[in-house]
Amino acid sequence: MLLLLSAAGDDSGLTDELLRHGLNAQSAAPGLLALEPPDATPLPALALARQALPGAQAISAPSINAWARLLLDSVISRLPDEQPWQLQIAAHYGVQKEQRMGARAWHSVTRHGDDARFQGASAPSASGPDADAGAHRCDLIRNALLELLKDKRRRLLKQLRSEPEPFTPADSLVQLLLTSPDQGWLSIAPAPEPHALRRLLVPFPKGEIPVASDKAAPSRAFAKLVEAELRFGRRIAPGETCVDLGASPGGWTYVARQRGARVLAVDRSPLRDDLMADPGVTFVRGDAFSYEPAQPVDWLVCDVIAAPERSVELVLRWARQRWARNLVVTIKLRGGDHAKLDRLKQELPPFMDEWFLTHLCANKHEACVFGSVRSSAP
Repeated sequence: MLLLLSAAGDDSGLTDELLRHGLNAQSAAPGLLALEPPDATPLPALALARQALPGAQAISAPSINAWARLLLDSVISRLPDEQPWQLQIAAHYGVQKEQRMGARAWHSVTRHGDDARFQGASAPSASGPDADAGAHRCDLIRNALLELLKDKRRRLLKQLRSEPEPFTPADSLVQLLLTSPDQGWLSIAPAPEPHALRRLLVPFPKGEIPVASDKAAPSRAFAKLVEAELRFGRRIAPGETCVDLGASPGGWTYVARQRGARVLAVDRSPLRDDLMADPGVTFVRGDAFSYEPAQPVDWLVCDVIAAPERSVELVLRWARQRWARNLVVTIKLRGGDHAKLDRLKQELPPFMDEWFLTHLCANKHEACVFGSVRSSAP
């Protein structure tokens, strides 16, 4: 199995995380690690892994049409005609120049600007493989494959999902990762493998999700909650109840209200004026870590700045008490703090029906844990 590295760390960071779980890996390319056989089953949650490529095989092809024919033969031989499947073709080569943006630009608020919600994208600033390098070649390979399927396997073409969707037990996944124009890795994961590996296997190419942009939001932090919803495959719904801990200036409360949810926002500082005046928002001046809800809510959302130990304990406390049916919590990290996430991996699973731990594309200096809480005691 290959693991694509999150932009939050380097190869040594993911290697250390694997070693803490008794796993070994070797570098296959910059930002790409190969687990030593046999693959561990089940694999633990790996916060520094952005995407997994199960059973990946090194392959080569000299041209667009050759890549398409190779994919066609592999898909026909491995996937059933009657089940849905997803296709990801991405490039992993080139050098991306580091881009910087000042804090004032990121945190500026435009109250009378474009009214579009969550439109546009901006890539996170990081050195590494360039997301644009090889993108055109990947599009050409995909189009060539679709033409071949149209001629030779129309039933299989009809089962191809047009957009990334959360994996169901019936979904298969085909990934082609180009490491150069004529070299790459091919991973074919027949159903139900993608669903079984969904904590490491993401229905987005390379596990990357464009960072949402909304000038009307109180801060850019709103994009983290939007991305967590996409990775979770579940979003806050109209009429649901949310507790937003450490809510000021209101980025996550803003998202919940856009969804039509009612929000109880807890912070020592008030939210932006329009959110404070919103009848769907109840503001409680207080401490995020000592707050206890009067009754269970649908969502706990928390983006508070705190030591990682405190945020980990907050997650475990809310899960043990079953105070929320779903949770999304960020955990601020510094160098060497990743080992502190291991407590979550050890203690959280008995209390969760579904849970994920990863670095979001929207912010690489923190991990995000999200999932659904088990309705009864373990």
